[in-house]
Amino acid sequence: MGCLLAGSAALSPVVAAPAAGFALPDSLTVGEIRVERRPIFSAAEEHSGTAFVAAVRRWMNRLHVRTREGIIRRELLFAAGDPLRLDLLAETERNLRTLGYLNDIRVAPMDTLPDGRVPVLVSVRDSWTLKTDFSYTKASGGDTRWTVQMSDTNFLGYGVTMGAGIGGDENADYWNLWYRQRRFLGTGLSLGIDDRERGDGFVREVFLNRPFWSDGDRWSLESKGWDRSFNVRYYLSNAGPVGADPARSASLYALLPRHEKGAEFSVMLRVHGKERGRIWRPGLGLRWKDTSFDLGGGMAVLSDGRQEDIGWLADSDQPLGRDTGTLAWPYFRLQTRGRGWTKRRFIVQYGTVEDLNLAPMVDLRLGPVPAALGTDTAGGRSRWRLEGTWSQWVVSGPGMILLRGQGETEWGDDDADYHLYTLLAGWLGQRGAEETPWLTRVFVEYGHGRALEGSRALTLGLDRGLRTLEFDGMAGDRLLRWTVEQGKVLPGEMLGMFRYGLGVFYAAGAAWWSDEARDFDSARHEAGLGLRFGPTRSANAAVGRIDMVWDLDHGGGPVLTATTRGFF
Repeated sequence: MGCLLAGSAALSPVVAAPAAGFALPDSLTVGEIRVERRPIFSAAEEHSGTAFVAAVRRWMNRLHVRTREGIIRRELLFAAGDPLRLDLLAETERNLRTLGYLNDIRVAPMDTLPDGRVPVLVSVRDSWTLKTDFSYTKASGGDTRWTVQMSDTNFLGYGVTMGAGIGGDENADYWNLWYRQRRFLGTGLSLGIDDRERGDGFVREVFLNRPFWSDGDRWSLESKGWDRSFNVRYYLSNAGPVGADPARSASLYALLPRHEKGAEFSVMLRVHGKERGRIWRPGLGLRWKDTSFDLGGGMAVLSDGRQEDIGWLADSDQPLGRDTGTLAWPYFRLQTRGRGWTKRRFIVQYGTVEDLNLAPMVDLRLGPVPAALGTDTAGGRSRWRLEGTWSQWVVSGPGMILLRGQGETEWGDDDADYHLYTLLAGWLGQRGAEETPWLTRVFVEYGHGRALEGSRALTLGLDRGLRTLEFDGMAGDRLLRWTVEQGKVLPGEMLGMFRYGLGVFYAAGAAWWSDEARDFDSARHEAGLGLRFGPTRSANAAVGRIDMVWDLDHGGGPVLTATTRGFF
């Protein structure tokens, strides 16, 4: 690791960067750029703590291959001799954090030299990226998910991700391989390959993108292709033709083989916001996919053990019949984002620095679905399709508000019309000491759909907020859930790698089909307590939750759950 001050007495320690709105003299230029690559643990940390902890830290430092200097330099948005722009230094710092395998990142100017050159220090600390993961999750009703995998998100220090694993979900066992390279063969392209072989089919995906590498970048390209074949849980209303009880709260489904292959391509240009102001990026795209379901002879065993005729699902007036076939969708795309960035901790992650954008971020796709390009879904009838996402962070007192929405809809023909959207709002508050704050989480989510295909139903359970349910204990075209959690970050780091804390929470929610004899008044309620932890020296930044949870409606003993998904 190079030392910044050695042989360079003219350089003083790093100084705090002025505020983003601070006007720098035009005569200042970027001078020498020093890259400081620090190990996972410093020399002092290698010899601190218990003998076991110190030995683990030394072993990790020696086994880990430090990120190559060239991998870091290729992400810099400035070069020696360029005009000094503090916004580019800050954006470079954010971009380095998104890599996932670097931590404690600082990109800061040094003291100005007499000729107007300003040396810049890029200081990063490596994260532990070689992961051997074992996970096991058992839902309250008995369904299990497990995974054993090994991966490295910074293979040999070149920023390449490679991984392999085996596992199983509630439907089938599987093994998978994946590969990611951010700048494929030294180009501006990003490559990803996934191959998952399942007991009930396979998933194969590839993408090749040229992303916007910076806010001021001129253009981007996205392309991907996929071929997926496996069994899906096709959810059915308890009030429908095969439902036994319209008031029944548990989800009802049939396991159906589904095959989908497709490709998508889009290109966008930045038309405004190169250096300041809101960024606008319009573009064009095309999605093609072919979808089929295998209903066998029409008879299926449902999740409640009954055998029923489901052949009627293939009728043209049913969502499955509507969406089976080929879809060709040309669209206009518009992406816009602001520049209101702020840095916080203990918001989504558990202790590491996070970048949050205080300006709205929007991504929309809109276009016709024409039969002339080969579309035969919904009988090939002409219609329009819209997809979109929106999100924003808002500073609110001692915390942050998160607002997020996403949805899709088709319209223009009564038999083909459908929609699906979800809205999420949450307040994440902090008070107390900076390193060991009290954390308050208040979240609510609402989902609404019409004429939904059963494989796309809104599901509520362990994956989505209620621990005392199955992974998909409730399902429907309506969903409402909410939670309140109070947590406390504990002092210190476990093995110098994990921040951890405790939390107590109350959660409730319901999902139902619009024709069922239920609504949000039939929500399920639960309360629990558990451990919260997040890695600070690892490339995996997901927050882990291990909870003991009690069903407040039906009583019984506590349920032990573990998950790393979602905000709550």
